[in-house]
Amino acid sequence: MAGGYGAGSATNSKWIINTVYAPTTVTKAETFVWYQATPQIQVGVAYLWKQSAFRALASVQFLTETPTRPSISGSVGVQGIGTGNPGYSITAEKNWQVPEGTFNMFAGIGLRSNEKHGHPLGGAKFTTKEGITLGYQHDGHDGHPFLSYGRGMYFGGVYLIAGQRPALMFGVRF
Repeated sequence: MAGGYGAGSATNSKWIINTVYAPTTVTKAETFVWYQATPQIQVGVAYLWKQSAFRALASVQFLTETPTRPSISGSVGVQGIGTGNPGYSITAEKNWQVPEGTFNMFAGIGLRSNEKHGHPLGGAKFTTKEGITLGYQHDGHDGHPFLSYGRGMYFGGVYLIAGQRPALMFGVRF
């Protein structure tokens, strides 16, 4: 999900609210509100600032991660940071705990409603025990490196949209 990976996909919080402010993109900024209804179901809404438009968000985990298997999830929402394009995806995600923190990877296929073909999706991130996350996500068109920091319920960071246009991300989990 655009904006969601940098915000932290694995959390015990019921709510996540975050904004990606990217003034050089089509949307200018996107705000996401997620509610975790159950450990397997998340629903939400995205607001595209420049277009004054809303997009429905949903994610369902079909298979839970185990020590030997990734989780498998399907989602509906915004595919592509700064584009506002609605889309659908199915992904596999795996976490590994190491003494220094957590390493996470995901991969899958995404479909955008304005295109007639699928795209490979993927990403990786490492989060230190101090709350610093360094990562990279690919939305099927472009790659987006990011760096974020979380402390308590708050987090913030920077994205490089398509590896070249700066964006700010900030939010709260509760």
